[in-house]
Amino acid sequence: MEIRLAHPNEIGTIGKIFQEARTFLAASGIDQWQGDYPCQVDAFEDILSGKGYVGLIDGQLVAYAAVHRGREEAYEAIYDGKWQHKNPVYTTFHRIAVSSAYRGQQVAQTFLQGLIEGQKGPDFRCDTHEQNKIMQHILQKLGYVYCGKVPIDGERLAYQKIKGKGERSLYQEINEEDRWLLGNH
Repeated sequence: MEIRLAHPNEIGTIGKIFQEARTFLAASGIDQWQGDYPCQVDAFEDILSGKGYVGLIDGQLVAYAAVHRGREEAYEAIYDGKWQHKNPVYTTFHRIAVSSAYRGQQVAQTFLQGLIEGQKGPDFRCDTHEQNKIMQHILQKLGYVYCGKVPIDGERLAYQKIKGKGERSLYQEINEEDRWLLGNH
């Protein structure tokens, strides 16, 4: 899987993936993302601020996530528990979605692990809906630990992972110009 920053011209595909995820959640009886969130505008704002990442398989966009580095007000207000470590800077993943054509193929897990390996710092956080057992399972498989609840869209379950030294990858940012010069297009 190739993981890179999302491009503005990919907004339509990202919006389609959001809609597929919304439909899947509704069919599963989960009221998470039922409404206008997330939408193409959210992805566009992520992309403009350098936070939107995509996962590609054979050149096809199959996954999306917003990657935020820094403190988040809702995460500072954790209750019914506490973070494992109170690092002043941490990385948070939001709006994680996978194309319906790739559901059930461990794409979300591979995508998130790649993002973890490619980001600096040891502290990673994520939240999900109480009914979203699939995302809870994925987070636990990746080594996340349930830490409490955060006040996002009412209430969300909060998870934290402290990255081990062995979770460093050969990940590197590739300049698109260099990629074309090397013939990897």
